[in-house]
Amino acid sequence: MKFTSKVLANLALSGLFLSTVGPAFAANRDTVKLFYQALAQNKPELLDQVLATDWVDIPPNPHQADGRDAMKPVIGYFNKTLSGLKITNEDIIEADDKVIVRSTIEATQAGEFAGFPAKNKPFKIMAIDIHQFKDGKVIKTWHVEEWLSGLFQMGAFNKD
Repeated sequence: MKFTSKVLANLALSGLFLSTVGPAFAANRDTVKLFYQALAQNKPELLDQVLATDWVDIPPNPHQADGRDAMKPVIGYFNKTLSGLKITNEDIIEADDKVIVRSTIEATQAGEFAGFPAKNKPFKIMAIDIHQFKDGKVIKTWHVEEWLSGLFQMGAFNKD
């Protein structure tokens, strides 16, 4: 069987692509999914499987220190304050030692959040997280959520 240079180039690129999304990526993807499961299902113990002990969260939540254990009470706070918390991973993309996740966060504000009293209104926002891996654990997370949109949906700026 004779292969043209175009076929060989495509095979080489396919091999490169497969090595990029192979077993290591699948493991990182599954690990990242546990992070969101811990948040949405109020299971902070899952963080032990996901985050390095000295994990860094950028930016940290108010009053949150660095480290895996500092995130555990944040999970409890979110689940107490945001009723029916649901996180849907819309996209998961790998680049080098990082996994990028675009998610949708949905809940109803059931308690004071960011200094605003609860009005029991639902909200839906987007979040983008970049998780950096080392030795199978997340060592650093950068994240952006559209909380301003969420606060408007929660009625935080309404007088009623």
